[in-house]
Amino acid sequence: MHRCFRKLAGALAAVALAAGLTMAGTGTAHADVIPPTVGWAEIFAPEINSSGITLCADNRSSLAQGNNLILWRCHGYASNGAPQRWEFEFQGTRDSAGVLEFKIASVDSGLCIGLDPNRVAAGTISGSNLLQVSCISPFTTWGLVPATLSPDPNHQFILQNSFSTYAGGPWVMEANTFLDQNGNRLIAEPRQDANSAQWFALG
Repeated sequence: MHRCFRKLAGALAAVALAAGLTMAGTGTAHADVIPPTVGWAEIFAPEINSSGITLCADNRSSLAQGNNLILWRCHGYASNGAPQRWEFEFQGTRDSAGVLEFKIASVDSGLCIGLDPNRVAAGTISGSNLLQVSCISPFTTWGLVPATLSPDPNHQFILQNSFSTYAGGPWVMEANTFLDQNGNRLIAEPRQDANSAQWFALG
């Protein structure tokens, strides 16, 4: 199902050798997660699988701005998998920690994963739905922060919005529940490094 892992393995190894390994807070060496520069990847929730179902970020086959994003059984490589295909456009690095930032656009709609601008304006970001919005929005840039407390810090990451210090942030993508059921909402919550609902991987 997650064939992109095989395609990414060589790139990850090359980047790790060229740039060196980063030391996680636990003292364990890990490599930064590098999305594909050409093509697309699934974004899946590796730790939300109590019933054996792997869920991927999904735009619900909608082309509409403001449509909320959900998790759905992964099928990005199937003929009907366009709602789960995401392209990563590199935006640079955010800070001295070297976190890589990207715009993440749906192949299906051309819109980007973003915070709800109305909830940002109201200062009520916590628990709000993540939406697909125009990629020019200031709330659509995300850093791939290594999930150093996850079982697989070489491949799992926390998706942190660059609009991260506003009203109680940093704000990250989180699965609304730990149930591996279709329709599980993707929401914005403050970053908690030990919260497995905030750990994602590329497939």
